[in-house]
Amino acid sequence: MGRKEMMETFKDEIVNLKIITRVIAVAVLINFVIFAVVIGPDTVGFDPTWGTVTSILNFVIAFLTTGVLLGIWVVFDVKQTFDLNHMHNVLFVAITVQMLLSLGAVFNSNSVFDSVLDADTISEISGSITNTIFFLYGMYVFLLVRTDKRRGNQLSSRTQLIGNIFAGIIMPVQVLTLFGLVPAAVFAPLFILGGVILYPLFMIGVGDAIGNYSVK
Repeated sequence: MGRKEMMETFKDEIVNLKIITRVIAVAVLINFVIFAVVIGPDTVGFDPTWGTVTSILNFVIAFLTTGVLLGIWVVFDVKQTFDLNHMHNVLFVAITVQMLLSLGAVFNSNSVFDSVLDADTISEISGSITNTIFFLYGMYVFLLVRTDKRRGNQLSSRTQLIGNIFAGIIMPVQVLTLFGLVPAAVFAPLFILGGVILYPLFMIGVGDAIGNYSVK
């Protein structure tokens, strides 16, 4: 498929991608409510009922995010900037891995076959990469906003500000968490601010930028 045909195809998907960013934002909020209110943050292990729901939501969020990343690649002409292009590829692979791992505990829990690993262990393994992916998100958002400011400001000023605050919180917090330097009492509100409030708002802003894009 040539570039012209690809761009015509992308033109048909612009509205869908804008809607997808809203779906991701809502799914993130629903996932948080289930985890914080229904399951409870002190619960350990895989919940056969609500754990299944959150796992499916995680799969949907990751799958839809890969589509949004493809939209960003086109709209922001990512390939023209080396560091952003590199980070884009790394994040795309990381989210794909997250997507592939997200349903592992559900399949294990409902499997008719015996397994050496139980659903609790698989759930912990799939969740173990979350902090790394958050750090990658922070770096990616920082580079995306910086590139956008240099090359046209397709993101609104509000979205750029949200992105910078998100990156400014997520990256240092994840680095400090790596060394056990963030107390739980501090981590929880920062996680809510960055992952539950700022990230969905930034995703919606990206959707607006994609929706305003004109295929030439």
